[in-house]
Amino acid sequence: MWDLKCLAAAICFLTSNILFIVHGALVMKENNSNSDNTSDGNTMHFSFESWKDLDPSYIETRWANREQQRPIMMSAALIGAVAWFWLIVPIVQSAWVLSRGGKRSVGVHMLLAALAICGGIIELLARLLTVGMTNASMWLAKDFNLDNWDSEGDGTGWRVLEMIHIVTRGLLLWIDAFEALALFGIVVVIFYSVATEPKFKTKRSSSILVESEDDADVASGSSATATSGVIGDTELSGTDNTPSSPPPSSAFAAVSSKVPVKPTFTKCFAWYGLFVGLLAIVDFLADVLRFVDWKVFGRIAMATNALLGVIFLPIWLLCLASQLPGATERFEREERRASIFLSDLDDEKSALTGKERVIS
Repeated sequence: MWDLKCLAAAICFLTSNILFIVHGALVMKENNSNSDNTSDGNTMHFSFESWKDLDPSYIETRWANREQQRPIMMSAALIGAVAWFWLIVPIVQSAWVLSRGGKRSVGVHMLLAALAICGGIIELLARLLTVGMTNASMWLAKDFNLDNWDSEGDGTGWRVLEMIHIVTRGLLLWIDAFEALALFGIVVVIFYSVATEPKFKTKRSSSILVESEDDADVASGSSATATSGVIGDTELSGTDNTPSSPPPSSAFAAVSSKVPVKPTFTKCFAWYGLFVGLLAIVDFLADVLRFVDWKVFGRIAMATNALLGVIFLPIWLLCLASQLPGATERFEREERRASIFLSDLDDEKSALTGKERVIS
């Protein structure tokens, strides 16, 4: 049995990251283009100096290229938003199962659920904001007057539009960095929870102590004779047939035994998740250090993001999808057994208490 929510999240993450890689490859191909000029004289290849100078002609050409790449960017953002939406539920479910229904390490598992919920909602909103801002910016670039503001052909509108684009992309860059940080926290908490799970559990059962079979066989003859004698004496002497006193508390005992507990998730899955977390923290650091050296750390971030989003994260989600249903079923079965046992124990105690009151 596979968890469909994890499967949906894995498929959406894989598709979204592939589309982002295709978009990045198209941008890099455009930036590394060998053609210097178009037919109308506008610069086609990426020029950092022209970008910093906010050259209106260069910016207008860049926006024309972005318009061509918009469908891929929007599809990747929307599918990524759906991926984080599907990821929230299985992570919260894992936190509930690992905590044994809120009975073990409550704070740690609340942190796990909080990381999943906050990370998922923030990423969902960020992806939707990306789609909205991209559509609005493309609309401005196509239909609004950005060429003539203060004077004829000054191109001030293109400069303003590009500055807004840079600021909003910087905002989304930090949100993407938080995505990697939230994923690191999720896998680390799961690893800690699996590593600290009890290996054995104490199984207790309450029962009334009776004579063993050997003692019963040895004493069967004498007890029968003694019983008949007592009954005969009672009938002959005519003494009162007073009820016997209730059994002593030592007649009730709780028999306990250690039973091995199957872990919620396998150790192999926990260690693999820790490896995914290390890749996520490398991705986070590369995203942050882009502002130190954009060329070097930008390539590192792109490589780690591709490895994490296309290969390792979907595999981790597939492993979770294969183990989460079984772990949930075992947890629910144990909870039902514990509930039945406690109910039977309460009934037994109530019956014994009622007999004591009748005897007294």
